[in-house]
Amino acid sequence: MFWRRWPARCGGSTAIEPAFLELAQPDIPSAIDRCVAAGARRVLFVPYFLYLGGHVGRDLPEHIAQARFKHPGLEIRIAPHLGFDRRVVAVVVDRIAQGLRGGKWT
Repeated sequence: MFWRRWPARCGGSTAIEPAFLELAQPDIPSAIDRCVAAGARRVLFVPYFLYLGGHVGRDLPEHIAQARFKHPGLEIRIAPHLGFDRRVVAVVVDRIAQGLRGGKWT
């Protein structure tokens, strides 16, 4: 998985904790708690969302505000969400092609 391979690309000094907004674990507060317990002083959220929407524009900032209150001194930032990017479009086009080649329609 991505988050298991990334630290090696950063010289091993960066930890990656996956976090999910809903319907899966670990949730965002648990992932932040794990980062803090591991000694993190800075946390960067990288929202894996295509659109700004309520999750990126409202829900993530709420979780960050709660984490700042719970963990004073922890520096937390949000990277830009994926949004419209030609590289993402290329992946979608590739997946469509794979799906069309993948067999019979059911």
